[in-house]
Amino acid sequence: MVKSVWIAYYELSEFTNGKSEKEFKSNMSNALKTLSQKGFNRITVQVRPFADAFYKSSYFPVSAYCFGVQGSSLEYDVLEIMTELAHKYNLEIEAWINPYRVSNSNDFSRLSKDNIANKWKDTENLIVCDSGIYFNPASSEVNKLIVNGVKEIVENYDVDSVCFDDYFYPDTAESIDKSSYENYRKNGGKLSLDDWRRDNVSSLVKEVYKTVKEVDEGVTFGISPGGNIENDYNNLYADVELWCSEKGYVDYICPQIYFGFQNENQPFMKTAKDWSQMAECDFYAALPLYKANTEDEFAGESGKNEFVENNNITARQFTYLTKLPNTKGIYIFSYSCLCDNDETKNLYSAMQKSSQ
Repeated sequence: MVKSVWIAYYELSEFTNGKSEKEFKSNMSNALKTLSQKGFNRITVQVRPFADAFYKSSYFPVSAYCFGVQGSSLEYDVLEIMTELAHKYNLEIEAWINPYRVSNSNDFSRLSKDNIANKWKDTENLIVCDSGIYFNPASSEVNKLIVNGVKEIVENYDVDSVCFDDYFYPDTAESIDKSSYENYRKNGGKLSLDDWRRDNVSSLVKEVYKTVKEVDEGVTFGISPGGNIENDYNNLYADVELWCSEKGYVDYICPQIYFGFQNENQPFMKTAKDWSQMAECDFYAALPLYKANTEDEFAGESGKNEFVENNNITARQFTYLTKLPNTKGIYIFSYSCLCDNDETKNLYSAMQKSSQ
């Protein structure tokens, strides 16, 4: 059973920004050794968060979160070192990528000069909206860039897996890609706007899967969408049912089931069971350790205090998942939430019992 922990870019930045290679190796070695001892067997590391990289890339500048400035020189190769250390401590390593997100700001001046988004400014390769800058899923140039970006990781690094997370279309407004859709229709396209958008994303997913397998059949490719299937389909244009029921899209699906047992809208057990029954690929589940000791404002009146009043939610979720017939893994969000508290201790205990 895969037992992974997400290491987000802002958490990874704590290890890299202002740290020498020697300091990074020492601190990361200690961290990964501890994760292995606690029962994890995989780390899922966000190595490309904003069209920038924590590794040597031919397509993307060095991440602003790596050494403080986007496009700076690569003082040391973070992914290469992490791969070596992970395998030293019997951990698989997964490269976590945001395929379409360029920036959380729509201010191009914040991007490095060598960021391809500057070259593509005012073209149909980009979607620019209030929430930021995104690559346009309708663009063949964008798809080629993303595929090549994944390919170089699998070719150049000894990673065990590649993961896309839940950032797909940034908005449902017709205006964000109006010109691209009009060109599609003028050229004989028959799909509705929603179906066309879903097809754009699915085409990329299929091409990435194909490319990964061509480079290394042993490397897996999966996606971690939001936990709400309907929202994925209608608002993010992520056809998750297609991806996890037909061959050629993903090896696994890992929905972010960030809900409590008492959540009035998305109760954990029902949501997990729905995904488990739908998935014909490997089924993993991402769990919300980050909610420990906090009020869950979207859970409704009966569920809002569940994570405050209980210290074993994640442990109970893990145990429940192990009893579903096709659960192949769990992912914990996230690394910095693995604190010295009862919630984390109970999780570790449940993980260790499952291994006995």
